[in-house]
Amino acid sequence: MNKILILCLLIPSLCIAQEKLSLSEAIRLSAENSPIGKQIRASYQNNYWQFRASKAARLPQLNLSGSAPGYTRRINQVFQPDGSFVFAPVQQAFSSGNLSLSQIIPATGGTISVGSGMSRGDIFSGLGTTFYQSNLLAVNLSQPLYRFNTTKWQWKQDKLQMQFATRNQVEALEDLSINVTQSYFNLYTAYLQLKNAEFNEAINDTIYKIAKGRFGVGKIAENELLQVELSYTNARNQVEQQRLNVILAERQLGILIGEEVQASKISPPIKTPEVNIDPQLALNEALANRSDLIMWNMNENFAERSLIEAKRSRRLAADMNISYGLNQTGGTFDAATQNPLESQFAGISFNIPLASMGQNRALQKAAEANLEAQQQQNLNNRYNLEQEIFAAALQMNQLKSSLIISSKADTIAQKRYEVARNRYRIGTVDITNLLIAQNEKDQALITYVNTLRDYWVSYFRIRRLTLFDFEKSQKLVQQ
Repeated sequence: MNKILILCLLIPSLCIAQEKLSLSEAIRLSAENSPIGKQIRASYQNNYWQFRASKAARLPQLNLSGSAPGYTRRINQVFQPDGSFVFAPVQQAFSSGNLSLSQIIPATGGTISVGSGMSRGDIFSGLGTTFYQSNLLAVNLSQPLYRFNTTKWQWKQDKLQMQFATRNQVEALEDLSINVTQSYFNLYTAYLQLKNAEFNEAINDTIYKIAKGRFGVGKIAENELLQVELSYTNARNQVEQQRLNVILAERQLGILIGEEVQASKISPPIKTPEVNIDPQLALNEALANRSDLIMWNMNENFAERSLIEAKRSRRLAADMNISYGLNQTGGTFDAATQNPLESQFAGISFNIPLASMGQNRALQKAAEANLEAQQQQNLNNRYNLEQEIFAAALQMNQLKSSLIISSKADTIAQKRYEVARNRYRIGTVDITNLLIAQNEKDQALITYVNTLRDYWVSYFRIRRLTLFDFEKSQKLVQQ
């Protein structure tokens, strides 16, 4: 942009290629080096591995369990056939091992497992006895009947949570980009104001010397001389204030990008993105990409889950357990593994709520109201999102025109000041008009830089609101 080129001529240190810190580079450094950027990535990694753990829990699980050799020596109470009992000392050791493979059944919420195990016992009392018990095969099925399928609904929630984490990470990085852009232009503005203040100080010093000469020969009144001196003093004070502002702005940006920053090494964004935002396209992308939509779905999913649980609590609930196995015992390991005997078990336990005194019905009604409230809240959130997107798109397009106008106004103000200053030197304009021209020049420069900042902030804001790069016409997050 021509205005930026003029500023580079005014302040050459901003345009030394090998010393530039561009806006894009500052944003990259903030994402990679800053504590905020590292925290964003760490938060995403936490969600990612939580999802991996949830996904792995749905796969077959192989477990080895058992007990190391244990030893017991004590006196036990032993009942006799006639109902009496005697106390007998007992010394025994025991150990066991079991290998099992289990699998959750997501569609039904049940669990099936297959296992095998062996246990050994040694009795040292009397003549001493050793026995083995084998479970060569153990197949178990545990299946809830007419119950809420927690496994199915939790997996649905976990998938939504992972989608939310993925999009939320991109949004957090875009928020960081907005903060960096604001801090970058705060430093850029402070540095320009410092250079402009130094320029004004030098000019006002010259004008003050000219005024003193004119006052000495009686060409101007003392009031005008004092006005010039006051302007020179204010210019010197402004330089000191702007130096402080530059130091503070350097520290602020340095924290965001994770390294020290020197104002003299920043480079203004010469080229602005040539984009024209279509509000309808922006809205469509926001509805397709934003993490808010995922969060709304999660909240509605949770409310729907609570309603189904409340309905199921009013009906029959049962659990079915079926097992089949092959086992044997013997005094030796070989004996315990030969000619195994079958073992079977089948059973159903149930619970039927007969009278809850209206509690279950009330819980169901509360869950229905909660689901409706969540759906209406999501609808209201969507309306608010549409309004925010349309306003941001229109503002972005308006700032594009404002940037051109403010650039032209700055150029005019600079030229007007040069004319006024030259005319003051030859005595054809008074100090009041010169100071007015100087103030207008300073204000026009700041207005232009602030408009440039607003344009870039608006550009990154529309990216954050839609998770869409309008310059490259591509999404910022993988679906």
